[in-house]
Amino acid sequence: MSGTATALMLAGGLAGGGLALVASGLRPPRPALADVLDRLSRPAVAPVGGRRRLDLALARPLTRLGLPRPGTRADLAICDKDPAEHLAQQLVIAIAAMVGFGIVPMLWGLGGQLPLWLALIGTALAVRTSAARLHAAAEARREQMRETLSTLLDLVGGGLAGGAGVEQALDEALHELSGPAALRIRRELVAAAQTRGASRVPMGTALRQLGEQIGVTELTELATAVEQAAQGAPVAETLAVAARTLRARATAQMERAAHARSAQMSMPIMLFGLGYLIFLIFAAMGTISAGLTN
Repeated sequence: MSGTATALMLAGGLAGGGLALVASGLRPPRPALADVLDRLSRPAVAPVGGRRRLDLALARPLTRLGLPRPGTRADLAICDKDPAEHLAQQLVIAIAAMVGFGIVPMLWGLGGQLPLWLALIGTALAVRTSAARLHAAAEARREQMRETLSTLLDLVGGGLAGGAGVEQALDEALHELSGPAALRIRRELVAAAQTRGASRVPMGTALRQLGEQIGVTELTELATAVEQAAQGAPVAETLAVAARTLRARATAQMERAAHARSAQMSMPIMLFGLGYLIFLIFAAMGTISAGLTN
């Protein structure tokens, strides 16, 4: 009798628990308002496609090795490229170069260790060339960012001197500018403005984080000026001085690049002159030799 009662009690408890679970599922408790606002402030997660899954699978072993390096991450950030996609492309380039440089000597009938060494050297050159192109594109983007930043500092300083608030001056200055650099700064500020509650990112912090991410330390000056202006400090003259410094630095960089290109052109000119001199000497020596023979 006691066993039957125990079984009935267990069955009743399980049935009651099941009914309570169904009821709670049909009418779940309301989430806290802070959780809802925090969830709304986060960007929507895009669905992962097949190409993205392949990139992540190829990049996962390289990521465990600490790749890409911090400098490469900054180059990828300024170029708006995904690290996983970059690592996957580098891996494909390395495999293609290794196979190509290794098979060509074998097709020509060359054996031994030559195909292996050519494959290793070709792989290293291909990966190095790809990295050099990425760095050159990133440096060009950084120079463009600095040029835009110098103009932005002038416009923000003028807006602050005219009595506008720091957010209004920065927003009006960004709407006056165009180009990838201005769009990148505007995008980061819009993303920071969309955060709410305890996770809200101040404007100065967003600019400083962007500068650290893309390797443009000059953004720190704008971030500091924005924070000081928000506290009521007069920073219009400071922004003007920073803008002049950036323009002077950009001018010096362009002059160095022009001198470097001039130095690179000296070698082809020298080789051209040497070839022309050899041509003249060969003609003169031919004429002298023909005269002595006669």
